[in-house]
Amino acid sequence: MKANSPEPRQVFVPTQDGHELVADLYSQTSGMPVLLLHGLSQQGRFWAPVIARMGSGLILALDQRGHGRSDLPKEADFGIRRCADDALRAMDEASFERTVVVGHSWGASVALELAVRHPDRVSALVLVDGGGWGIPVNVDIAATRERLRPPALGMPAEELWTMVSSGSAWFNDESRAALEPTFVVDEFGAIRTRIGMDRHMEVLDGLLNYDTLAAWESLTVPTWLVSCEAPGQPRALNLPGNPIILRWEGAVHDVPLQWPVLVAGLIDQVVEGATA
Repeated sequence: MKANSPEPRQVFVPTQDGHELVADLYSQTSGMPVLLLHGLSQQGRFWAPVIARMGSGLILALDQRGHGRSDLPKEADFGIRRCADDALRAMDEASFERTVVVGHSWGASVALELAVRHPDRVSALVLVDGGGWGIPVNVDIAATRERLRPPALGMPAEELWTMVSSGSAWFNDESRAALEPTFVVDEFGAIRTRIGMDRHMEVLDGLLNYDTLAAWESLTVPTWLVSCEAPGQPRALNLPGNPIILRWEGAVHDVPLQWPVLVAGLIDQVVEGATA
């Protein structure tokens, strides 16, 4: 956060199915609030480099169900619709009436569903490299599921950080601090994701079963969609409605860590427009 910014206040969010989630509320100034929804296996502190550069002063970063401090059993419902219910409840607990909602990766699908079902509560939508790509009808879902299964890790912690830093020019102490709550270290010194493999796959199943195209056909909220693209290989985006599509060539999927200034600037611009 900025040097003169207060530490976040924890907000506890009761869910409709009897669990409790945790969010961080950054309350520096009044104005249009922002809800930040992280991606699969991440947690709310993932957004810290972006929050530190935002001018908007009322920000809620949610640890979504099963992630971070919001520890849920693997038998819980991790469907996109249920996660959107959680996001709405988080807004209620923070006393957010109308909100700019920002989602990254899997969190973008949660943000999309929230905006479709509660357009009266969402002033604008920012989807960061997610929420715009559904599963084609002819694709083998089971094979896709296995292809997206993450590595089990179980390596020494410093080995993981060395691996991440060697392939990421943007990696530094700030981004490491944003990623560290994603992991736990067991009694043998091996690092693993906090969400665990079983819950990770349950969340992934919820995403694979989500009808993205149907959601877009019902969307009425002003939307900005960031597409992170390899140089010379733009993605084909054929979406209903009229979203503003930003093609960020050279951006990696975890662009909130790679280019936090750019992501923060986009969110601030959207907030300014929504406020006006």
